[in-house]
Amino acid sequence: MTKKEIKNAINKAVYMYAESLGYQMEDFNDGSYVTFIKPGSKSYDDSIDYSRSYHETCTMNWASDETKADAELIERYAKEQMKKY
Repeated sequence: MTKKEIKNAINKAVYMYAESLGYQMEDFNDGSYVTFIKPGSKSYDDSIDYSRSYHETCTMNWASDETKADAELIERYAKEQMKKY
């Protein structure tokens, strides 16, 4: 597999994992990040940004504890996927 194929495989697995946690993915076509947000969220404060290149998550400091915990789970899952490849 090429590096691009590996990154795409990791990202696809992470997208499916985030979906299994109840998140929807929003892609603003900037190419570097996607945003995971649960349907019915009152604001983007409880969203998770995911870096496609570095396979890391980022949340607001004032996000809910649930969102922060989910971000940690998603990032941990991404790291596990990276070890596979």
